[in-house]
Amino acid sequence: MKRKVFGFTISWVVMCVAVPSVEAQQAVKVKEFKPGKIEKVSVDRLGNFFLVFTNGAIRKYDPQGKVLAALPAKPDHKTPDLIEPWFHPSVFVFRKDNHQLITYDRNLELSDEVRLDPSIAISPSLVCPTNDNKLLVFDEADYSVKKVKPFTHQIITEFDIDTTQSAKPDFIFMREYQNLIFMQDKNSGIFIYSNVGKLVNQIRTASGNFGFFGEELFYLQDDKIVFYDLYTEKTREIKCPSAIFAIVTDERILTVMKNGKVILYEFSDQKFPVELR
Repeated sequence: MKRKVFGFTISWVVMCVAVPSVEAQQAVKVKEFKPGKIEKVSVDRLGNFFLVFTNGAIRKYDPQGKVLAALPAKPDHKTPDLIEPWFHPSVFVFRKDNHQLITYDRNLELSDEVRLDPSIAISPSLVCPTNDNKLLVFDEADYSVKKVKPFTHQIITEFDIDTTQSAKPDFIFMREYQNLIFMQDKNSGIFIYSNVGKLVNQIRTASGNFGFFGEELFYLQDDKIVFYDLYTEKTREIKCPSAIFAIVTDERILTVMKNGKVILYEFSDQKFPVELR
C-alpha cells in the first residue's frame, strides 16, 4: 500500500535521529526559514503545508517551501480552533468563538461561511469534516460526539465520552480516519475511538500535532516522532529533540523548532531510518 500523509495540527527538533540499530541515512535539507510564531500546522493531500500563526494568518507552502497562498491576519480573526485542508482543494476552518464553519479555496480565497446550527450542539468546541462529506461535532457541554449531515442538520450517530474514570479532557484536535475517531487531549495525549464511541486505545504521552502516514499514526512523544501502526500496534521512531511541530509525507518531513525555525527535509520511507540535522 502506498503511504500517504494525513497531517494535522499542533506540536515538536534541534536534531533528529532515527532509532533502530541500522545505521541511519542523513536526510537532505530542502529549506530552512523562520516565518514567525506558529500556532498550528497541517498538510493537504498533495503534500502542501499550512502554517497557522498566532495572529490568525495562514500561509500555504509547496513541498519546496515556496509560498503558494496566504490569508493575512485581520483584527477580527483569531487563530482558528481547527484547520483541515486534506479534502483538496477546499480548506476547512472552524472557529469556536462564533461557531463558524469556513471554507477557503486552494488560493485561500473565501468560498463559504456559515454558523453551525444551534440545534446540533450547545457548546461546540471542535468541528471537522469526514471522508463521506459529513461533519463531526464535539459538544463540550455534555462531552458528546455527533456525526451530522451538514445541510439537513440530521444527526446520524452520537456517543458520549466517558469522563467518570478521570478528569474531563481538554480536547484541542479531532479527526476521523479509517472508521476511527482520533481526539487529542491537551494534557493526556490521543484518545482513539471506534465510530460508535468505544475507546480503542490511548496514547498517553503524545504531544504536539499528530497525523497519518498510510496505516500509521504519527505523533510527537518524548522528543521523538513515533509511527504507530493502527493494525499491528508496532512502532518505529525518529528522535526529534526541541521541535514543537512535525509533519511527515511520502516526500518530506517538516519540523518547527522551539525558536520558530522551520526546516524541510527530503524523506523516503524506503530509506528509513533517517537522520535529520
